[in-house]
Amino acid sequence: MEATLRENISQLVGSAPVYLFMKGNPTFPQCGFSNQVVQILKAYDIEFGHFNVLEDPEVRQGIKEFSEWPTIPQLYINKEFIGGCDIVREAWESGELTEWLQGAFPEKTINAPKPPARPKNITPAEAQGLMGQGGYRFLDVRTHEERDIAKVDGFDLLDQELAQEILNSWDKETPMVFMCHFGGRSSQACEYFAGQGFQQVFNVDGGIDAWSETVDSSVPRY
Repeated sequence: MEATLRENISQLVGSAPVYLFMKGNPTFPQCGFSNQVVQILKAYDIEFGHFNVLEDPEVRQGIKEFSEWPTIPQLYINKEFIGGCDIVREAWESGELTEWLQGAFPEKTINAPKPPARPKNITPAEAQGLMGQGGYRFLDVRTHEERDIAKVDGFDLLDQELAQEILNSWDKETPMVFMCHFGGRSSQACEYFAGQGFQQVFNVDGGIDAWSETVDSSVPRY
C-alpha cells in the first residue's frame, strides 16, 4: 500500500472515537451487513464517523490491506480494528461492545440495548403451516411486475408505504415472514427489520420458486 493512502486511512480511523467503513451511509446502507452494524451502533445512541467505500475504490481496497481483513464493513474503536459484521454482533451479544464503547466515550454512560433477533430460514411448507396459526404477517418483497407473473395468496406486497407503516406503528413482536423470488432479497429484508428491533423475522428459503416446486405447482415459475 502506498504511504499516502495508508496515512489517509489512518487519519480517517483517528477522526472519531468510533469509525465505520461501510457500503453506503448510515441513512442509506447499501448492503445488509453494513446495515446491521449501523443499526447496532444507532441502538447505542452514539455518534460515529463513517466512510462509504463505494465512492472510493482506492480506499475500498486499501482498508482491506490496512486491517488485513478481506470484507466490508469494518469497525474501529479508539483506532483499534474490531472486525466485521459477525464480530460486532457477537461482541454486542456478549457485552464486550458495550465495554469498548464505554472506553471510547468515558464521559457518557453507555447502556446496552437489546440485541437484535436472528432471522430464521424456514421452508415454504413451514411458511404455509404458519398461515393457519394467526398473528403472522406475510410479506412479498418482489416487484409489482414479478407479482403480476406469480403470487401466493396471503402475502402482501412490501412497498415503500407498507414498509414505513411497519417501522412507524407495528409492534416489534409482530412475527413477519418474508419471501422473494429465490430467497436473497427477502433475507436482506429480514436482516433490515431485525436491525430495526423486530424480534420475530422469518425468511422463506428458496422463495416463491421453491414454493412452486414444493408446495403449490400451480404457482408459475419464472
